[in-house]
Amino acid sequence: MNIEKAPLDNKAKQKIIITRTLMAMGGAAVYSLLLLYCFYQGLFRGTFSDILMILTVGWAGYITIFVLILKGVNQRFKDKGMTLIQITWVTTVLMVSVYYIDQVRMIYLMLYLMVMLFAAFRVRLDGFLFITITAILGYGSVILLLSSNHPDRIDLKIEIVQWLVFAFTMVGFSIVGSDLSTLRQTLKSRNVELKAALDKVNEMAITDELTGIFNRRHIMNVLKYQKSLADRGDYVFVVCYADLDHFKKVNDRFGHSTGDIVLQKFAVLTKDVIREVDYIARFGGEEFLLVLVKTSLPEAIAVSDRLRKRIGKFSFGDLSPDLHITVSIGVAEYKSGELIEDLLDRADAALYRAKESGRNRIESA
Repeated sequence: MNIEKAPLDNKAKQKIIITRTLMAMGGAAVYSLLLLYCFYQGLFRGTFSDILMILTVGWAGYITIFVLILKGVNQRFKDKGMTLIQITWVTTVLMVSVYYIDQVRMIYLMLYLMVMLFAAFRVRLDGFLFITITAILGYGSVILLLSSNHPDRIDLKIEIVQWLVFAFTMVGFSIVGSDLSTLRQTLKSRNVELKAALDKVNEMAITDELTGIFNRRHIMNVLKYQKSLADRGDYVFVVCYADLDHFKKVNDRFGHSTGDIVLQKFAVLTKDVIREVDYIARFGGEEFLLVLVKTSLPEAIAVSDRLRKRIGKFSFGDLSPDLHITVSIGVAEYKSGELIEDLLDRADAALYRAKESGRNRIESA
């Protein structure tokens, strides 16, 4: 049996994207409340229709992006979080709002730091550069429009200084944010490598190096688990103790390398006979143990006989035309409450009888 590896959970990743988008919408809600507060405090130059239009158009964009993510449309993009799209939209809405705010314009722009923190989750250096340039040009456009349409509302020298400070701050955040993003990607890559290494170690711990099937230690754990299931009732399993006949002669006559290939072939042939839910392990030298789950004794004997016939008919002509292999098998069904050692002893005794009775046969206990 092959050791299964858990696939990546795309649903979990999509859930994280949805959660982050909701967090971003929470930030947008704070921004909306602050904008309304500015209006009622007389700090918003426009009319109520202007602020209503800004909020309506802004939230139409936020909700549209959220619906697209909910429907999975974001999976078609390289940036599955649609991060740059969200940030570009927030930047546009924020800059339009800033145009109508005079006294606390620079303070209001501090909200953009929340945008940069959000970007640190997903955006790399090129993305941060795009965000920075967009924000700097956006604020510069606001200053130009104000100096043209409302020159009495601004002090151009102060606005230019504030713009330079904003630009410098944005560049600094971009550098730090891109470093954080790079670090996050590096850690993610390291975690993937670490998981792969741990999976490999775990696989080596339970796998026989030569045949690639389970080893003795792991099959004993499997037996303990099967016993726990059977002891609860309405569950049966059977062990089949298989031993290649006259295997020492194979090693003596054809060499140990040939003997190793025979063991590998036997493991492959056995896996073809049993089901995916069943287990096979190399129990020692040329001895193998099969655990057939939810299987009665007659069914196990039938499976063992198919395996015996398969091995007996298999041609090892590519190794030597004189090489023929047979197998003897002892079969024992678990009895409720008995020890694993007793079960294995019964299967081993049945195998011994098969050997004593001429080999290439099956005996049950």
